[in-house]
Amino acid sequence: MKNLLFFISFLTLVSCDNSETPESAFNLDTAIEFSVFNSSNEDLLDPANPQSIEISKIKLFYHVDGEKKEVYNQNLSSPRNFRVFKHEHEYRIGINLNDTHTSEKPVTYIQWNNTDTDTLEVVYSRTNKSVLKSKVWLNGTQIWERGNNTIDAYKKLIK
Repeated sequence: MKNLLFFISFLTLVSCDNSETPESAFNLDTAIEFSVFNSSNEDLLDPANPQSIEISKIKLFYHVDGEKKEVYNQNLSSPRNFRVFKHEHEYRIGINLNDTHTSEKPVTYIQWNNTDTDTLEVVYSRTNKSVLKSKVWLNGTQIWERGNNTIDAYKKLIK
């Protein structure tokens, strides 16, 4: 019995570890949401609206290594890196921003149609376990910044 108690005590002591094991999770926060309305306050992402934007015409482009590249990956559930969804009483578009590490301020272009394109720029805070957007600009105007009281990255657009 004495040997059994000694063995259990030994296992307990050996299993204790003072080292801090880093978490293996990776935090990727590169998305922003927009609702899109016209000057009459009609939801342009609502498929029931006859004036709505044709979702199939929307394209994203990332500026990478000096080139504007169309975003399309057929293996993703959202191959164009955006999705349109119902949020409470409006529709929104969620966009995954360009997070290339080769630029201090990666650029994403939202081509709504052949004549209307918006430019998004973002600054990221990067660690070996995370990529977090810190600031976002739309057409040269800062629209979002991470902070203590930061709400979700969202902006209402008027088109």
